[in-house]
Amino acid sequence: MKIMKKSALFLAAAMVSLVIMQSALLAHNMVTEGTVLTVAPARLEITSPNKSTKKDETVAFVIDKNTKVKRGDKVVSFTDAKIEKGERIVVVVNTDAKTKMLATEVRLQAR
Repeated sequence: MKIMKKSALFLAAAMVSLVIMQSALLAHNMVTEGTVLTVAPARLEITSPNKSTKKDETVAFVIDKNTKVKRGDKVVSFTDAKIEKGERIVVVVNTDAKTKMLATEVRLQAR
């Protein structure tokens, strides 16, 4: 009887752990690659190929003080990155964030 109680307790603990880990896994990032169209202090627009239609489309992102900007391997501020029109870029967005299309990370090539 004690073995059954311990087994049931272990199984319940394992199920709770699984539920907690699964909720963390459900939060996912969307990665968009493209070319810079416009840069503003709180907004970034890029052109990116749509994977289903194979046509380029314009995608706009919100930039805030928490957006991490990497130029090569170095983390820089958004203004110090000196992003230029036509530059290749990768933008990471947390799709679960309250602000729609809020960029969590911007990746640029080193200069």
